Amino acid sequence: MSDTSEDEFEGFSAGEIELACQRYQVQLAQNGIGDDFLISDVESELSDDNNDEPQLVDVNNAGDAPNNDGWHQEFDIYERGPEKDIIDFFQLFLSDHLLQQIIEKSDSYAKMQKDLNPDLHKSAWSCPSLPEMKAFIGLTFLMGIDVKPDLKSYWSKDCLETPYFATVLARDRFMQIMRYLHFTDPHQRVPQRGEPNYDSTYKVRYFMDALNQQMRDQYIPKRNVSIDECMIPYKGRVALKQYMPAKPTKWGIKLWALAESDTGYMSFCKIYQGKTDRTHVGLASTVVISCLEGANLSRQGYHVYMDNYFSSPELFTNLFENLDTGACGTVRQNRRGLPQDLMTKKPVGITQRGDSQFRQKGAISATVWKDKKNVSVISTIHDNSLTEVSRIVQQEGQFQRQQLQCPKMVADYTSHMGGVDRCDQYIQYYFFCHKTNKWPKRVFFKMLEIIKFNAYRLLQMSPNHQQTTSMTYLDFSKSVATQLIAGYTTRDNRRGRPSNLPVEVRLTHRHLPADLGNKTWCHVCWHRVANDTQEKRRQTKYGCVECSKHLCMPHCFTVYHSVRNYTS
Repeated sequence: MSDTSEDEFEGFSAGEIELACQRYQVQLAQNGIGDDFLISDVESELSDDNNDEPQLVDVNNAGDAPNNDGWHQEFDIYERGPEKDIIDFFQLFLSDHLLQQIIEKSDSYAKMQKDLNPDLHKSAWSCPSLPEMKAFIGLTFLMGIDVKPDLKSYWSKDCLETPYFATVLARDRFMQIMRYLHFTDPHQRVPQRGEPNYDSTYKVRYFMDALNQQMRDQYIPKRNVSIDECMIPYKGRVALKQYMPAKPTKWGIKLWALAESDTGYMSFCKIYQGKTDRTHVGLASTVVISCLEGANLSRQGYHVYMDNYFSSPELFTNLFENLDTGACGTVRQNRRGLPQDLMTKKPVGITQRGDSQFRQKGAISATVWKDKKNVSVISTIHDNSLTEVSRIVQQEGQFQRQQLQCPKMVADYTSHMGGVDRCDQYIQYYFFCHKTNKWPKRVFFKMLEIIKFNAYRLLQMSPNHQQTTSMTYLDFSKSVATQLIAGYTTRDNRRGRPSNLPVEVRLTHRHLPADLGNKTWCHVCWHRVANDTQEKRRQTKYGCVECSKHLCMPHCFTVYHSVRNYTS
């Protein structure tokens, strides 16, 4: 091609076309797209038009050549084969990588707290190992099964004693991990309230996004799903807290959730952040669309069921026309766009139990059916088909079962609406719900129960584990807990001659009592009360200068400098 703009363009030459093809292949190779070859020395090959064609390197023999197309040699993709155990289903969601991230963030948070407030964080801290953190989570699962008044009761020596907990983790160590459990980088600066991009859920955003991704990727739901709300019990001070007087859990953090109707497998959930969630299309529409897109179910022909809080003709039309999603749900009579002659307190033609009326507008069907009271339902899935339902009816003073005519959309709504409620029902059986002032911890343990229930459902559906279909959720929960603990213990249970442990300084040398000036708790008394081996603790101004410990005179001073295990 000529370099002067005055000459008439006569087309590309064969060499220019070849060069363009080579450059296109280079771009494909750099993006990991195209045929199975790599182009080496790209710049040198294309620097001269007269050079030969670039050498093509076979990927199979490329040696250590970089590969950016997603294929790798780490075969870590889970296969639900018969060799997989129960714990493998749970670790589909809570992987070792995610757990290690939580450990690192907790370790950073603990060190920061000890640096900022050394007087309030005096106990020595060591970063938990991966087996120790798994044992910690396993104990919380067992605490949800064996409920006691408070956490310390699990290590008590009285009638509430449960020896198993003490063999796994010491009480102080468990409480220490619980105290410093953290899910965000404490050193990372986040937008504050009132600033752009502020997120009130940033403290739990990382692990919730990670768990939602795993819940979405590990199982594709069947066609019928439901969207509903569930509550995380919490009464502390947080802007996310909601009051729901009609719910069994009246105070707490609200979750919007999408679950499969048949099994209750939860594919997606998100925290309701309050008024910040509202958009120009309304909160109900925003929640439904965000749940469908979060679960990656939009535009795939799913049928979603919802209650009257969400349902409206405007939302159903949008789902049907723009998201290729059918919807069905009960509806409030004051919604805009409903048939006015039908959605009233006393619609015409509805007098006896079993009576129904239908209307249709575009893709939306509407019906009112009389059961004990009128039930109003709209749907973009159903027509005016009828089915039969069984009801116990009183006639002439006697109760007997009768078959009543019922619109199919009402019967299907009753069958498919309970997905989220089914999941929440199982979760509440063994939910670790002990007191905590930190709301992220309550969300974390709720999410652990959700993924545990999801793992239970996957186990039941696995064709290679049909022998476990009769396993109850209680047995599954105990099995997950014990396999997480996996024999972990902080105690040395070996018998025989004790090893030559180094002798502490407090048991050697010469220690003399002295007046330390300020008055505070006796070190020995404080630890004995904490271990339930002594009822009262005392304050003293005397102690040991060399050990820097306040000790009651003379008993605790003598015990501290002569007994190895002075807390018992």
